[in-house]
Amino acid sequence: MTIASGSTTRLAVIKEATWGTTPTTPVWLVARMTGESLNLTKQFITSNEIQSDRNVRDAIGVGKGAGGDIQIEWAYGGSGSALDAMLESVMWATWSTDVLKNGTSQQPLSIEKTFETGATDVFCRMTGMVGNTLSLTASARQILTGSIGFIGKGGSYDSAIVTGATYTAAPTGAVMDAAANFASLSVTGLTSPKIRTVTLNATNNLREQAVVGSDELAGIGAGRFEVSGTMEVYLEDKALLDLYFNSTAADLTFTIGSVTTEKYTFSIPTLKFVSAEVVA
Repeated sequence: MTIASGSTTRLAVIKEATWGTTPTTPVWLVARMTGESLNLTKQFITSNEIQSDRNVRDAIGVGKGAGGDIQIEWAYGGSGSALDAMLESVMWATWSTDVLKNGTSQQPLSIEKTFETGATDVFCRMTGMVGNTLSLTASARQILTGSIGFIGKGGSYDSAIVTGATYTAAPTGAVMDAAANFASLSVTGLTSPKIRTVTLNATNNLREQAVVGSDELAGIGAGRFEVSGTMEVYLEDKALLDLYFNSTAADLTFTIGSVTTEKYTFSIPTLKFVSAEVVA
């Protein structure tokens, strides 16, 4: 028996036609990652029954689920990639003419982790996984990093692949950085702001829908789609401070990627700066 090593873990995703059901003979899309916290979960309730020997009567399993985050270094995915499928799941929409805008149509995934343990591998399969959170961080002289968080219905463990399953290798494009791979940041009312750090965070505020009669979820409810973030900016004039102090609505756009046909542009059409600080 070989002890599993984290450095050989494979992560793969596939879109579901029916929430909570992995397609038959799946064509898995292998994902690039730097780490993850995805797992099957089970909720237990401890019995409160009193016994003369003071021991606990039982711990009862009352619920199942799945969830966690995938940490990434941003690199171009493209059509048919795991990254673009995961972005669709977070945005509750599908790509249309290279545009992905947040919507109202749930895009569930099955996600599989494979641990190499020698002759027999261990597979952790999570179903009904719906994108809940997305983050991106760009800091001067650093790699562009981020994470994608999921909430799911449940899943199972196995020691073999799904019958007929195949695996599509992940794209091999270069990892993006915040120098040559970051451009075109613009904010209404500002002229070429000098940025040290910008972070972008989105959340769907998903909630589990538990029901009597089953230890699995009946569904995943959608909350409001909320976008927030921060910027660390060199002080050159008071334009940004005016946007904040006057409660002026603005927009924010920036692009990552250096290859003409392999870029992502992030656009927030309406935002307000809700805090600002200038210190010596």
